[in-house]
Amino acid sequence: MGPDEISADAVRDDVALLLSVSMELAESLDLDTVLRTAVEGAIQVLRLGSGAIYLLRGNELVLGATTPPLPPDFPASLRRAGLADHPHVRRSIESRIPIFISSVAAADLTAEERRAVEGRGLVSLLYVPVVARDRAEGVLIVGTHTEKAEFTEREVDLCRTLSVEIGYALANARLYESVEAAARDLRAAYDATLEGWSRALEMRDRETAGHTERVTDLAVDLGRALGLPEDRLGDVRRGALLHDIGKMAVPDSILHKGERLTDAEWEIMRKHPEYAYRLLSSINYLAPALEIPYCHHERWDGRGYPRGLKGAEIPLAARIFAVIDVYDALTSDRPYRKAWAQEAAVEHIRSRAGIDFDPAVVDMFTRMVESSPGAAGRPSADRG
Repeated sequence: MGPDEISADAVRDDVALLLSVSMELAESLDLDTVLRTAVEGAIQVLRLGSGAIYLLRGNELVLGATTPPLPPDFPASLRRAGLADHPHVRRSIESRIPIFISSVAAADLTAEERRAVEGRGLVSLLYVPVVARDRAEGVLIVGTHTEKAEFTEREVDLCRTLSVEIGYALANARLYESVEAAARDLRAAYDATLEGWSRALEMRDRETAGHTERVTDLAVDLGRALGLPEDRLGDVRRGALLHDIGKMAVPDSILHKGERLTDAEWEIMRKHPEYAYRLLSSINYLAPALEIPYCHHERWDGRGYPRGLKGAEIPLAARIFAVIDVYDALTSDRPYRKAWAQEAAVEHIRSRAGIDFDPAVVDMFTRMVESSPGAAGRPSADRG
């Protein structure tokens, strides 16, 4: 095999490796993952022993990732540095050109630069600017630990090509991070509004004070015990906060009645899930949470309301909340009866498994309560 054939094989290998790293970078929007992939990919492509990537934050360099990992005694002061103290990095970023130092020992470095490279035990190194859409994202630093290296033009070109891929991956990850932060802020604002609605309802129905907070916490705990993922637990929390929002449309004469309701009054009270649906169904953000306000009075045997759903037709979040809601109602004082003891309430719920409640949910609930006595919290009243 001649030199030209070997060179062709090497080029094919480099291209294949570069493509593999580029695909890994493109597959993630998580900033930490992108940084780690970038550094590991760079030393893999260049077959070197050390790599680091610093992000540019204004006039400051912030260490993003390294390979191999930093030693325990690596100074914290070297994880952040002023750009002005690292002229080789600054020149590389400003010129958009890689800068090679074949011998750290013989190089004209500032005190801060020398501290950084000697802290990593580098002998030779290459500074490669990381740029995306003409914006400097940071600098990739690769090097050797044991012997001086001479980077070929092809290796520098490979690193420059990789740095472009890294730059776009970082820009995308940063954009995703900012969008996620905005979405979190928006969700927090929505959730604060929901809590306000919930408190407003409890102020209107004074006898339910504390009920919503208790059932919300318990419903989330039970959902977690049943293995619901975190995003679904957020829906459970929001649904629990709004479970009685439909009562806003129930007349005060019924809501505040100090004795048992008549059949006609119960007929009106039982419309509150439908009122909740009308109130909330047009709000896209609350669509997954609507399962609880709309369905938590359905029964496992199909004799609940408002739609007479049966068994697994009832959304799981509503099945979870149905158990919690009844438990809190039984263990809370009402105008016409005293609160039940926790043991009696648990036994009642167990006896209604397969009739009112999902047996699997009841089983997990009883285990949860029995392992944490007193979970119901402060007594209060609740209707319907």
